Amino acid sequence: MGVTMAVVVACTALPRFSLAAPEAPSPATPLGVWRGTSTCTDRVAAPACHDEAVVYEFTKGTQAGTVHWKADKLVDGQRATMGEMDLVYDAGEACWRAEFSSPQVHSVWCLVVEGAHITGTGRLLPGKQTIRKIDVRKD
Repeated sequence: MGVTMAVVVACTALPRFSLAAPEAPSPATPLGVWRGTSTCTDRVAAPACHDEAVVYEFTKGTQAGTVHWKADKLVDGQRATMGEMDLVYDAGEACWRAEFSSPQVHSVWCLVVEGAHITGTGRLLPGKQTIRKIDVRKD
């Protein structure tokens, strides 16, 4: 075998490498039912806040890349819906994020999924005071 043929054989036997940037790992999704607590952290900024036992259900959102969040609190052992919203993964904050607006409050929610555990915060806007801490575990 000539030198040229040996180089061709050697090059085709090597694994192929891509020069493209590696894809970022997909974030863990919170799909499923989760139970735990949502506790108040700043009663000056949010004086009407109450600590709550919560049940959260996460399903696929209607738009690609979104997760739908249904948040319930437990009142006398029964679930009472607090609200629903869609979350989008925010790579910059490394969390599932949603903004919520009502006549009383404008807030941003940031949830971090680590296996069967979610931690998160609710912050008031525009000041970014953290008013809630979330700590839930998957059923």
